Amino acid sequence: MSTAEKRAFFTAAAGGFLLAAILGLWFMGVLSFGGRDEETVPAETAAAEDRESWEAVFSGMKFFLPKQGMAAVHESGCLNVRQKDEYLIQIDMEDDTIEDMWARMEDKKKVLTDSGYRIEKEPEWIDGTDSPHIRYVISMADERGSDFRRSYFEVLLLPADGQRHFLAAIRYDGIDVEALREKQRESLYDEAADVAADILKRAVPTDEEDDLPGTFWMEDENLDPGGNLLAGDCMTDGDDGWSLSYRLPPDSQLVSDNVAGKTYLDTKHQIYILLDVTDYTWETAKQKAQSLAQSELSRIHDQGQVEVGDYTFYYYSYSVLEYGEKEKLLHSYFHAYCDLKNGSIYSVYGYADDCPMALEPGYYADVFSLTETGLARK
Repeated sequence: MSTAEKRAFFTAAAGGFLLAAILGLWFMGVLSFGGRDEETVPAETAAAEDRESWEAVFSGMKFFLPKQGMAAVHESGCLNVRQKDEYLIQIDMEDDTIEDMWARMEDKKKVLTDSGYRIEKEPEWIDGTDSPHIRYVISMADERGSDFRRSYFEVLLLPADGQRHFLAAIRYDGIDVEALREKQRESLYDEAADVAADILKRAVPTDEEDDLPGTFWMEDENLDPGGNLLAGDCMTDGDDGWSLSYRLPPDSQLVSDNVAGKTYLDTKHQIYILLDVTDYTWETAKQKAQSLAQSELSRIHDQGQVEVGDYTFYYYSYSVLEYGEKEKLLHSYFHAYCDLKNGSIYSVYGYADDCPMALEPGYYADVFSLTETGLARK
């Protein structure tokens, strides 16, 4: 899979992306942080060390991300990185210094606690070997959409480009932190903070154009190296005995199966299809499609709904024309959502270069043909 193909423009559906919405009240003015000298990590040095990494450009900074798991520029304005199932790292930028942030920390803590958060680890100023940073952990009980009674978030503040500063919010959405022993919990905090800090310290200022919201990177893992074609596939939940079966376009191969869902490649038309099931108990498929369509920066090509059997799919599509020095490419994107009988939402994302067929709902008739077993509607 080429670099351009990996950067398929999907709105990633891993449940961790709701962090931007849930924590929006304290991202906006509750957290600020400080700067470092741009010469700390020269761009050419980072590029030489990480030329095999994914290169994500976000808010005027170039990030060199390990080719592991997935990463995406989310519509909410964050760079999301998931290397392990246990946690999601969301990166944002703010204008302030960590010294100013530290001076206002007591006021910020009050805003957090007044909003329902509990301080799990008090804010700590850490000088470190490279530059000073701030770190703390908070939690929220009965967070909407969470699988656990209490949701935990670790916050890391690091310098960026001398004028702006990084905020890394680590959401532990794949593990019940409350059930861990204290040593296990501390080990998890340290591991995730080290991963996030390493990503931030390698970032360098750049004049390159930002990647568009929705730009998606995913581990290149062809699960069928023999090239066997699939007529259909399924997703299952072994704990509940639930399964969802669907067909696939002819000449399809499974190329990835991870926290983002299952990704297939229509080898004839070179169209990538990402399928995912997410528990959106607070939002219907129609509401999700409408809200995401309104947030897109590109003009919508088509929008509507289509009924296939017992299921109604709400979809929208759009395209982006990219001009290069010698050629231009038309990137086509398709998004569709439907409510499943078990209360979850089934998501279909399609992406292709120079293949307008990827924009049309009729092309996805196979993956719209569903058979759901094991659970009645909630």
